[in-house]
Amino acid sequence: MRVKFGNTTKDVPILEVTAANYIVPQGEEGTYHCRIEQQQFNPQDGRRLSRPRIQKFEAKSFPSVKRNLLQQGWVIDVLYDPTDFLNKQKEQAQQTLAERQRLAEEAKARERAAMKEALKAEILAELKEAGAIKSEESGDKKENKGGSKKK
Repeated sequence: MRVKFGNTTKDVPILEVTAANYIVPQGEEGTYHCRIEQQQFNPQDGRRLSRPRIQKFEAKSFPSVKRNLLQQGWVIDVLYDPTDFLNKQKEQAQQTLAERQRLAEEAKARERAAMKEALKAEILAELKEAGAIKSEESGDKKENKGGSKKK
């Protein structure tokens, strides 16, 4: 199995893989990576008969699976714990959600302001049509007549 070895990688047996040198495959950062084994040894010479293997577990189910495996006599060495990765993902999701909510609120505010302006213009037009207020055109002409004189 390939593991970190300084700035390079090196192929070593699974028994020599540790949490410090384990390389997490891309796309599998959200799962627990463990070396599991039901250890068995030859009683005459003490030679290992069992072979360890790398097993991946979902983060939500890992605590109960770990408890069950330990009860069945498995030896579990956690090579990668995704807790930090999952916390960062959760934090990024919250930031993204907050940003989306902020943008939605800004869009609603702009829409409300545009509707308010449209309603205001409609009401002013109805009042001018009814003669309740004088039109702006006649007011502009009066200002020009009484305004400053050109040299």
